[in-house]
Amino acid sequence: MSVNSDWRLLAYKELVDSLNPFFSHYLGDYCRNCRQVIGRLPEAVEESVDLIEGVYPGCCHRGAGDIFRLEGESSERANLAPEIITGLQRERQQKLQQPGVGGGNYSFRRHRDGALVKGAHCKYFSTQGCILGALKGPLCINFICPPMRADLLAVCDEDDFLVGPEHDFLFVYRSLAVISYDGRDEVVRELSDFRQRVQLLAERCRDFLFERQAQSLYSIFTKPSTG
Repeated sequence: MSVNSDWRLLAYKELVDSLNPFFSHYLGDYCRNCRQVIGRLPEAVEESVDLIEGVYPGCCHRGAGDIFRLEGESSERANLAPEIITGLQRERQQKLQQPGVGGGNYSFRRHRDGALVKGAHCKYFSTQGCILGALKGPLCINFICPPMRADLLAVCDEDDFLVGPEHDFLFVYRSLAVISYDGRDEVVRELSDFRQRVQLLAERCRDFLFERQAQSLYSIFTKPSTG
């Protein structure tokens, strides 16, 4: 059975909607404390900075929301389907009319060489954070930084098949390739499988927090800064 472009866009948004609550509940603290999380990386000392203006960019730098590549997929499926991209961009234009939207600028001074680095946030970054909701791009829902992934693996007893490979959190790219290019029956099955993966990972996180009487994964794995 063929799938029209509107159906594909709806399937895309359904996938994002099924993942957004997990990010918000279990990973949001990591993003809100990005510099602290970066401090866990081996190269953290060399890349430490002093923020001078704006909000530390983290992953939400200029252009991030408009990257539609599906890393690791075959060349014929290496990008989100054009009709989905067109639909996303059309609906995003309405979001850009909201007050407080437009990215904003930031600047920081890098310790290792004293360089002043200036840049701009993703244009969908507002004073209240990301405005896209179900219209987020593939990179926005796929990428988790190494500390996040390490903590989720610890929660799941190193079950990397559940968490997904380094380049494909929860196999998001694989699912988006199915939504972009496969038939309706395959898309329906993939959405069901994806929701089950998200639910299982959420259950693992919930049980892990309950056993430790903790409010967040971030509070368990990331020690407060002493600097």
